[in-house]
Amino acid sequence: MPLILLQTQPPANMGFLFAAFAITWLVFFVYAFFVSRRRQELEREVRDLQQGLERDEGDADTGD
Repeated sequence: MPLILLQTQPPANMGFLFAAFAITWLVFFVYAFFVSRRRQELEREVRDLQQGLERDEGDADTGD
């Protein structure tokens, strides 16, 4: 039987393992937040550009 299964207390490095796990998830969620925010900004910019293009095409059609 492996020695790890016979221990009654968790190994001493479990705190470090949990800290690394928590930091990794924190970094992931912060990254996901910034990516989401940037995606929203890009969608807004594309929408504004499309509206400007449609407005310019409308002005060109009425100007002929």
